[in-house]
Amino acid sequence: MSQVRVKGEPGFVLHWRPYSESSLLLELYSRSYGRITAIAKGARGKKSPYRGTLRPFALITLGWSGKGEVKTLTQGEWAGPGAALAGSGLFCGFYLNELLIKFLHRYDPHERLFDRYWQCIHELLNEGDQECALRYFEKVLLEEIGYGLQLEHDQTSGEKILPTSRYRYQPGVGAFVEQTDDQSGIGIHGESLISLRAESPLSQRSQREVKQLHRAIFHNLLEGRTLVSRSVYSQLYTSDSAAKSKSGAPQPTPN
Repeated sequence: MSQVRVKGEPGFVLHWRPYSESSLLLELYSRSYGRITAIAKGARGKKSPYRGTLRPFALITLGWSGKGEVKTLTQGEWAGPGAALAGSGLFCGFYLNELLIKFLHRYDPHERLFDRYWQCIHELLNEGDQECALRYFEKVLLEEIGYGLQLEHDQTSGEKILPTSRYRYQPGVGAFVEQTDDQSGIGIHGESLISLRAESPLSQRSQREVKQLHRAIFHNLLEGRTLVSRSVYSQLYTSDSAAKSKSGAPQPTPN
């Protein structure tokens, strides 16, 4: 692999962990190069130029060099104020980062997904927008990795999805009008499929149905792997979510 030198690339820190005595091993997400693994040498030192900069949910101007799979970070500068996520929004942000790490190949750019990620991070600042923001980010992610949903037509008749009809959605195939004795796939109303396709506001019922649909799809794609962010969120917010569910309030939670 030839020497690579990149400068001035917009990106985000998805994850970091200590590396050696003073460095960090970073998972980065860049607009033009996709997911990158890089070492930020000396980043934990008090005089490091990266100190306080390499944090999640902040747009950063990145640079790196190197021949192998793991690059050396050469630039890391704030490109604007970060999104100060807190509470459920923070855990939803970590969920987005985990999805990107698990489903994107290194050095495979997805510029549309990058832009949607930045948009979604800002939407997570508003608790009322979080549920739709997550579902629509998941939709774009599935499209970008080749598992986009069939949301326009009934797969049996070829006719357009009707808002008042109820369907069974079979992952990898599409939606079929629900039959009395058919329990295959995921039950979902046409209204939910239409709203998801148009990325229009989701009713509370549609939020529940789309969340269930996406959960089933990601469960199959993960092939037994778990999402740490989902488990941690469930442990911390289960009692609060249960109380809100009794009151009928929708829950902006990771899938």
